[in-house]
Amino acid sequence: MKLKWKVSLTIIAACVAGLLYVLWDGRDGVSYRTPIDGSATAATGVSGKNVEEPKQTLPSAKTIPGLSHVWQTFNNCSSVALVVALSRWDVYDTQEAIADATRPWRNQRGDNDDKAVDLFELAAYAEAEHGFTTFVRPNGRLELLKEFIANDIPVVTRTLMYADKDFQHYRVVRGYDDTKKIIIESNGIDGSNHTSTYDEWMHYWKDFNYSYLIVVPENKKALVERILGEEASENVAWANARARASAEVAKDPNDMRAAYNTVTALYYSGDYEGTVREFEKIESRLSEHKLWYQMEPIDAYFKLGTYDRVIALADSVINNNNKSVSELYVLKGKVYESRGQIAEARAEYEKAIYYNKSLQSAKDALARLGG
Repeated sequence: MKLKWKVSLTIIAACVAGLLYVLWDGRDGVSYRTPIDGSATAATGVSGKNVEEPKQTLPSAKTIPGLSHVWQTFNNCSSVALVVALSRWDVYDTQEAIADATRPWRNQRGDNDDKAVDLFELAAYAEAEHGFTTFVRPNGRLELLKEFIANDIPVVTRTLMYADKDFQHYRVVRGYDDTKKIIIESNGIDGSNHTSTYDEWMHYWKDFNYSYLIVVPENKKALVERILGEEASENVAWANARARASAEVAKDPNDMRAAYNTVTALYYSGDYEGTVREFEKIESRLSEHKLWYQMEPIDAYFKLGTYDRVIALADSVINNNNKSVSELYVLKGKVYESRGQIAEARAEYEKAIYYNKSLQSAKDALARLGG
């Protein structure tokens, strides 16, 4: 009897162990095996937390619900876009607060108004003020947008405002519909459910190297990296952007938008000589406001020590109804400082502070000069 009882206990224990081994946990929509030793870390490999995987089969249509919307004040599309993106994570900021940090000099008449907010500035604000994890990347594609939307992650994009003009605009992609072949987006001028056909959307997006910003809480970081794949690496993303732009130029040598995408991709890849070489090939054919929003060639000239070009190009932007671009005054100040023209350098740094009281590079420069 004792032997039979021991055998029975052994069989029961084995069954329980087997049951534990095959138990599946469906929390947060993620299935994983619970290990026999009870260690969640052994099952997930990530600090004891569930590993969230991207949706493998994308729906034919999806719109992220519940995002905030506000109508923008003059030239404040970037701030509104970040308001919308933050609301996905139940953070309700204001366009005024974001603008005060990213473009404090605002002028309703247009001239002397800071128009050049980029994705990196928005990312820095989201990180510093709200502790979010951010990804700024080029080389966006329709399928990538769909993957983010399917996983309930809105995408902040830098685009054209009008199809036939070169003014910048910010839009938040919040949905798509493959049956209608449309993108659904929110922006401060057109509202929270503006639609564009896929072809229209790619036309708007192209001018800025198909660039975008992802803003997520830390617990979504791994999910975003899996969606990005190899382009979780910023260097890889810019290399791919360069290859894409080069292929578009090879297909159409008169494609100035693709040619300028080559310029900016070279800059962010650290090839400053290549940046200015490609810029000079197309400089005379650029649209009027290209350097308002994408000043990378000016900084490339500075990094190469070609200071006369820095001054000339900076002045061409500043004197074209765009006087409040603080970063250009900082570059000019550094040029004058390098030449020993301290009074001129100080004047440029003071202009930078006048237009952006929070610009740390200008503050540091004045401190260095004892002002």
